[in-house]
Amino acid sequence: MRIFIATGEVSGDIQGALIANEIKKLAPQTIIDGFGGVEMKKANVNILSDMSTLSTMGIFEGINPKFAFKKLGAFNILKEYLKNNKVDVMLLVDNQGVNLILAKYCKKNNIPYIYYFPPHVGIWGEWNAKRLLSAKKIITPFQFDYDVYKKYNCNVVYSGHPFADINYNREVSPLNMDKKEYTVGVLFGSRYQEIKKLAPVFIKSMKILNDMLFGNIRFIIPVAYPEYREPIENIIDNYKDLLNGICYSVIENKDDVYIYSDALIMSSGTASLIAACYGKPMVICYKISHLTFLLGKFFTNIKYVGMPNVMLNEEAAPELLQRDCNPNAISSHIIKYLTDKEYYDKTSSNLIRVRELLGDKNVLERVAKEIIN
Repeated sequence: MRIFIATGEVSGDIQGALIANEIKKLAPQTIIDGFGGVEMKKANVNILSDMSTLSTMGIFEGINPKFAFKKLGAFNILKEYLKNNKVDVMLLVDNQGVNLILAKYCKKNNIPYIYYFPPHVGIWGEWNAKRLLSAKKIITPFQFDYDVYKKYNCNVVYSGHPFADINYNREVSPLNMDKKEYTVGVLFGSRYQEIKKLAPVFIKSMKILNDMLFGNIRFIIPVAYPEYREPIENIIDNYKDLLNGICYSVIENKDDVYIYSDALIMSSGTASLIAACYGKPMVICYKISHLTFLLGKFFTNIKYVGMPNVMLNEEAAPELLQRDCNPNAISSHIIKYLTDKEYYDKTSSNLIRVRELLGDKNVLERVAKEIIN
């Protein structure tokens, strides 16, 4: 059996690697090629093009010559690959900006495809479900998306989310207000645009928090992807005078930020769902071009941007969007977490409820069987 996995962002690379490993457990002779990144390479997937840092946010943000040329080049590589190799199934993972185009190509050329982590039709508009009627199978980890795809007669399976299999009972540092020293995780995001827009705002928030707490605070800045370490350090270097005297560390073990932080400042991506599962109070931040934001409000059903809030259908964690995403507002929320134990505990308990919405355990095994069969 030969499978081609196509993804184009950090979270997709991680999920692609997880499912590739599981497929090879169940069917060791399976040949897996694909578009992916570091994690899929570790899973012994033959990578034709590294697309893992090309994900964009918004409509106009995606109009980037560097990204466009690489995507076009990758598409040409794929067409040549498909001429020379018979693929039993194309597995599209997340990254709707590229994978919806590939889905259309597969339909036109009678190539069977499965979409895993498909577009959030429950958020971006139900009409998008019709675009995947040609899919051999749609495998979604979210119940709210499953309901919409089913409504439009798509061949859809609800798998539950792989995060259901994570052990969240590891020793997590509780908030200890008596120690008078706090740790705050600062997550710039997993896309270049996020990092570029949010990092300066987050760094200024670090300065305000450090001043308000008289230096009794340290910050952990995890790197979502190895290639992002250099641009993150370059941005930090641009603010070295502002950060003078502030205790912070840039780390590559992302899990540590959830275990050792008291609270989190973060972008609206997948990391916010993991943080909620750990019960970590957070401020979810979101910044895109103003025009994209206005179009999004007009054409979509977006009520919340953070996945924990979407799943719980309430603002369990505060969201700061566009102009509201500023250092003073961010700092205000974090200070409230760190100085009001009752509010902190209530927020933590509320966020942990998302675990109940992740589905049953052994998710990857179920997904792998759906793909192989």
